[in-house]
Amino acid sequence: MTEAALLEKAGSALRITEITLADPGPGEVVVEVRATGVCQSDVGVFTGKLPAPVPLVLGHEGAGVVVEVGAGVEDLKAGDHVVLSWLASCGSCFYCQRAEQHLCGRPRTMLGAHTMVDGSTRMSLNGAPVRQFCGLGSFSQRTVVPAGAAIKIPDDIPIASAALLGCGVLTGFGAAVHTGEVRVGDTVAVVGCGGVGLNAVQGARIAGATTIIAIDVHADRLALASELGATHTLTAGPDVVKQVQALTGRRGADVVIEVAGRHETVQQAIAMARRGGTTVLVGAGPGVGIDEVFGNVVMAGKTVKGCLYGSAHVKRDIPRLVELYRSGALHLDQLVTETFAFTDIAKAVDYCAAEQGARAVVLA
Repeated sequence: MTEAALLEKAGSALRITEITLADPGPGEVVVEVRATGVCQSDVGVFTGKLPAPVPLVLGHEGAGVVVEVGAGVEDLKAGDHVVLSWLASCGSCFYCQRAEQHLCGRPRTMLGAHTMVDGSTRMSLNGAPVRQFCGLGSFSQRTVVPAGAAIKIPDDIPIASAALLGCGVLTGFGAAVHTGEVRVGDTVAVVGCGGVGLNAVQGARIAGATTIIAIDVHADRLALASELGATHTLTAGPDVVKQVQALTGRRGADVVIEVAGRHETVQQAIAMARRGGTTVLVGAGPGVGIDEVFGNVVMAGKTVKGCLYGSAHVKRDIPRLVELYRSGALHLDQLVTETFAFTDIAKAVDYCAAEQGARAVVLA
């Protein structure tokens, strides 16, 4: 048994209750969740904007300690500190062989059905299955996940900061470094400076961008973006494209990273890229499209790229991010702008829904 925050209907209050947690199967591990971030994807499902089957345990940005391993697990043991990842690639398919682990088909079941890879779930209530968001379900004090979804980290990494590595940091950093391929001397604009966008700012700085323009409607997020590497900040609005052009000699940005996910901001992000520049779409949800492709994209020779999970290979990139954190290049602690007790997890969801701070983290 374990306590979990159960979503029984979109829009209804999360109910903290005891659920049954099965033993780990072959290739699986039990993780005691010590910290979990609250992401806009969690909020989207909670409010019903993103469809998902219920009952469901939300949460996909977690960190904790392995307490039990299933048969065949050799690279993890009880006591290991781990970051949870919702993209446990198979390592052998067409995409994995092309070093495109983020496109692997194996985790798509976890993402779509919110179950384990085989379509089953390790959580249940009164004998009925309970889905695990993205195959993880980190809004629970314990969870069972595929061993490949638990990435070992050093014990001395603060657990609240470590939790953010599993989604917000990996996605934002990767959007700049991997998908956007930011180069030394580039000008980069980041549209939307929540938990993901702030890490796109950091990724751009670490990659060597010399001009980094952070755009958001919230003054506190823009202030934090400046601390993390933005050289300029702009308040989002209808004139923001002209403002970016004014900051770039009327040329536009080399790379634009769009994280806000709104129709109008996607159009702005494409417009503020220079001719031959790249716009990376991270936050766009269902129904968001591109207006006037011929004039906005084709005739300007622009590239528009979709970004899933920062185009990451988690077993390579999470250890890399840990080393960047240890060296002082990557800032994690500043991203944890509020913490909540597990019993106050509903307040953490409200904090995220109100677009406050960078990240709320729930601590066990």
